[in-house]
Amino acid sequence: MIKVLGAGGMGTVYLAQNPSLPRRDALKVLSGDLSTDSEFRARFEREANLAAGLDHPNIVAVYNRGDEDGQLWIAMQYIDGTDASAEVAKGPARMPAHRALRIIGEVGKGLDYAHRRGLLHRDIKPANFLIAAAEDGDEERVLLTDFGVAKSSDDGQELTSTGNIMATIAYAPPEQLMGSKLDHRADIYSLGCSLYKLLTGQNPYPATVSAMVMMGHLHEPPPRPTAVRPDLPPAIDHVIAKVMA
Repeated sequence: MIKVLGAGGMGTVYLAQNPSLPRRDALKVLSGDLSTDSEFRARFEREANLAAGLDHPNIVAVYNRGDEDGQLWIAMQYIDGTDASAEVAKGPARMPAHRALRIIGEVGKGLDYAHRRGLLHRDIKPANFLIAAAEDGDEERVLLTDFGVAKSSDDGQELTSTGNIMATIAYAPPEQLMGSKLDHRADIYSLGCSLYKLLTGQNPYPATVSAMVMMGHLHEPPPRPTAVRPDLPPAIDHVIAKVMA
C-alpha cells in the first residue's frame, strides 16, 4: 500500500503498487464488518462483475477482484488527478461553462455505452467524475467511476433493503426516491443535476434537510441555472428543463 485515496460507506480505496506489473492500481477494500454482511458482500461483488464487463475510455477499468481471509477487494485503474466535485468547490474560475459542458459530455459517452449494454449506474454525481491530469497539452481525461450500486436494467433483484436510497439525494431522480422501476432516464436526470452543480456551484434543490431536497425533486420545477449565473446563455435553462423533466 502507498496511501489512502478515500473512504466511503462500503470501504476504503488505497493506492497500491501492482505486485506483478510496473504500475499503480486503486485497491478498494470492503470494510471488515461489511465483508461478513451478505447484502453488502453481494453488492460489492456485483460492482466488480458489472464493471469488469465495461471497456470504454470514459469508464474506470476493473482489473481483478478477490477475497483475502474473508475480506473482499477489487483492483481498479488508478486515475492520477482529482474529481469534478473537488474542482467545482474551488470556485467558478476553476469550472467555467465550457469545462463543465465538456466534463458532462465525456461522462455521457461512458454512460451511454453502459446503457447500451443494459447497465444502470444509479449514483451519478460529480464526485464520481474522475479527472486525470492533462499531459503535454492534451485535453484532460474524464472517467466515470463507482458502479457500486449499478444493476442490469432488466434485473429485478434488489440489493438494498426496503426504503434504503443508495443514490446521493442531491442528484437522485424522483422515481428512485419513490422506489419505482428505473431505466436509463434515471441516470440522465442525475447527469442533468450534476451539470447544474458544475455550472452554478449549487445543488439543484439546495436545502439542508434531506426531506426538503426530496420534496424539491418530487414536486418543484427544474431550477434555472441563469437565475444563479445570469451570464450563462438562456438555452442552458432549456437543457436542464428537458433533462430533469
